[in-house]
Amino acid sequence: MALSDWLARHRGVVWLAAVFLGPVVAGLLTLARPQLHENHVTLLLVLVVAMVSAAGVRPAGLVGAVTTGLAYDYFWTEPYYSFRILDTQDILTVILLVLVGGAIEQLSWWAGRQRATAARRLDYLTALRRAAEPVAPETHAAALQAVSDTVGTVLDADSCRLVLDGPLPATVLHDDGSVTRSGRVMDVDREGLPTDDVIAIPVPRQDRRPGYFAVVAATHVARPRAEQRQVAGLLAHLAAGSLALEAGASKTGRPASTGKNKDQPRLN
Repeated sequence: MALSDWLARHRGVVWLAAVFLGPVVAGLLTLARPQLHENHVTLLLVLVVAMVSAAGVRPAGLVGAVTTGLAYDYFWTEPYYSFRILDTQDILTVILLVLVGGAIEQLSWWAGRQRATAARRLDYLTALRRAAEPVAPETHAAALQAVSDTVGTVLDADSCRLVLDGPLPATVLHDDGSVTRSGRVMDVDREGLPTDDVIAIPVPRQDRRPGYFAVVAATHVARPRAEQRQVAGLLAHLAAGSLALEAGASKTGRPASTGKNKDQPRLN
């Protein structure tokens, strides 16, 4: 288990460290005051601030920087055990402690966002890879259900189901990730998916009969990113392949190709 994952689940520990770790370390270091120079203490306290900030819990890093700076002022600037600061250099040191903590906290937060984005993209690619894998004829229904579940997960929706031969709703999610309602483009990034209507993701069928994934996001405002919406559109196209294979098998009375040969099965 990664330390970052553990800290993410135990935010209380991070906040305790933000409030108390700097003052405790600064206080304990006074036991070796004759042997330690103030510069050594400053470096050790910067390390403490960096440890708290690296946890990526906003704004714990900034709080840790402030408490550590105050602890340095209290224990290590003259007059000792007072929050008064008489030396300009000591004032600068306290300010730098706070600034370093804030900078590290921002970098950690940015890195956490990048990791989360990378993880989401990996999930999307995994979903597409699984949907594109050849399936046996007897598992077409299960494959379509899996695609439907994946579309709902990718869009953070309440539900998603495949509808065949039904009228297309007014709200449509297109291949490029855009969403329109009665022809008007909606700002999903800001407003989210509509909660008062079914969102249709058209499934392009070879026989040109209507088919779509009916997505419902009624209990909360879902704001899937453009790339998430594009993945949903790609999944709808992959589902069209399973529908074509299933239709071909039912017409000929023969099992549809499982795609085990080198050549990909052609859509009829």
